[in-house]
Amino acid sequence: MNGVMRGALATLVILTTLTGGIVNGAEIRLALAPKISLPKDSPAYSEDAADFYGTNMALLTSGLLRIRAEAQLHQTVPTSMRIQATRMANTSIISLTASGGDESLANTLLAAVVDQFLRFKREQKARYYHDAINAVDAALSYVPAEYARQLEDYKERLVIASILDTKPAFEKIDY
Repeated sequence: MNGVMRGALATLVILTTLTGGIVNGAEIRLALAPKISLPKDSPAYSEDAADFYGTNMALLTSGLLRIRAEAQLHQTVPTSMRIQATRMANTSIISLTASGGDESLANTLLAAVVDQFLRFKREQKARYYHDAINAVDAALSYVPAEYARQLEDYKERLVIASILDTKPAFEKIDY
């Protein structure tokens, strides 16, 4: 998300399907959906848009999320189970596939990876607002009085944004 998406949330539609083309595996498709706007002039969490899809695909296939997913499942998944993410051409859809084991385990693993991805995004957003509010509080202890009111106003907008912007930039919607 960049400045254009400032003050907005994206919703992630997750469609889980077992696909005949994937041998002993599963597929989950992630699609960006319409944005929700925050009030005017609200500070907003944003992500670097340099390679938005590439960054999220790398995160979805990372060891970090795999370890968190395995902890959620309370089992170690064989290393032969491979997770791959690809962006479908000319769309806002990321296809996440797992192969190299039984279909049930692959589907369970992908569901856990997506769950951990959404949790990670939520944690990042919460950390951003928490750190920003703490930075304003720290600044209020030493700024001249004529600037304190501006900082208080900004802090109030941050607090409101942090309450309204509680969902991660992606949301799981089950069909």
